[in-house]
Amino acid sequence: MNPEPDSPLIRYPIDARNLTYKVGLRKKILENISVVIEKGEFVGLIGGSGSGKTTLLTCLNGFRQPTEGQVRINGIPGEKKEKIRHLIGYVPQDDIVHRTLTVERALHYACLLRLDQETPEEKIEYRVGKILYQLDLRDHKEKKVASLSGGQRKRVNIGIELLHSPRLFFLDEPTAGLDPGLERQLMRLLHSLAKDEKEERAVVMTTHLMQHVEMFDILIFIHRGLLIYFGPSTEITGFFGVRDMIDLFETAMRADPLLLQNRYYNSAMHRQWLLPRMRAPVNG
Repeated sequence: MNPEPDSPLIRYPIDARNLTYKVGLRKKILENISVVIEKGEFVGLIGGSGSGKTTLLTCLNGFRQPTEGQVRINGIPGEKKEKIRHLIGYVPQDDIVHRTLTVERALHYACLLRLDQETPEEKIEYRVGKILYQLDLRDHKEKKVASLSGGQRKRVNIGIELLHSPRLFFLDEPTAGLDPGLERQLMRLLHSLAKDEKEERAVVMTTHLMQHVEMFDILIFIHRGLLIYFGPSTEITGFFGVRDMIDLFETAMRADPLLLQNRYYNSAMHRQWLLPRMRAPVNG
């Protein structure tokens, strides 16, 4: 596999307009969703079970094509996968690494698949070593993946996708099943990946996370396939007039999603945060 040269990100590398995703003729998983994400942002995609979070995530990264609407990834239509593949890293909920391999060998083989076949061995070793250091896995490099804790195994999965230095990084429920301490560690790691000034990487993850939401720059709240919030994580509870994120979910789950959608689109929050991005030039 020959990766394309590094491509500088435009200001808004993820630009999704009027996305609808249907199953069959009638069932809509997503309906008329538009979001625009800036480079260097750490974005949380939240919502209840079955709200459409994973579907939206996979539409945003080009792995799934919407029934209606379009996603542009760094200015390129999402369906042109061969032109955007080198930009994207994607960690799904299920493991993407062979559990019988040691951590070091799993990263080594993944590196061979992602780099030019003529890449010198020393360059491969350097990349693997860098990932082991960056993800605090050096003490576990000789262990088989199957023997690792959930948090360690999740870091290996993340490492596999970081080997080719993706500029756009998508993760589906990466904190699921982790204890609060490991959850916080992983959130800090992902936040640091977004804030790496050399990469200017955008990181987008789905989550049921109730704690540490303040680490996100932007929250996207999906309720029954509708967008009901796009804005700063620090302002979401105030926008909905609730005390905390648990109250927010309880309030939202009881409310009519269409009313919540209309409330957001008619709000100052929408005019301040989403509309300007949608009106910006394509190249940012």
